[in-house]
Amino acid sequence: MRTNLKGLIFLFAFIFSSINLYANYKKELFNDYVIYEKKGKFNEIIFILLDEIAQNGFTSSYEANIGSAVKNISSFYKKEAIFTHAKKIGFCRQTLTLEMMEENPNNLMFCPLSIALYELKDEENVVKIIYRFAKIENSQSKVLEKVNDEIIKLIENSLE
Repeated sequence: MRTNLKGLIFLFAFIFSSINLYANYKKELFNDYVIYEKKGKFNEIIFILLDEIAQNGFTSSYEANIGSAVKNISSFYKKEAIFTHAKKIGFCRQTLTLEMMEENPNNLMFCPLSIALYELKDEENVVKIIYRFAKIENSQSKVLEKVNDEIIKLIENSLE
């Protein structure tokens, strides 16, 4: 009985220490995507994310300024702007791309991988980061699971 109690105490201590009590971001998980929310300056958050992407061996394919495009069309129709900032980043790692294509050539639709970031006009210094999971419905994929895990880890590392 005493051994079981020690085991339970150890398990509790392990679980408690594994929880990130000091996470300075929020995470909302959905079926197809995940949204992170972090307070801070958009340019600093995107800079750190881009650095984390590069540090993990990915090459940036594009950086689309969606916020500017939406602002321009909003202005044309005399509507309020939605975003203060909004960008979509495309990136890839050649070895990972090869693994994805070897598993299923239809995985091409996920290349390049992408992450979107935005700050709403009414929520200054609250940046949202969105990643849409690479997955094919009704299909198990070890490679896409690996991709998703790696991108989630990459995002979370950039936010800590």
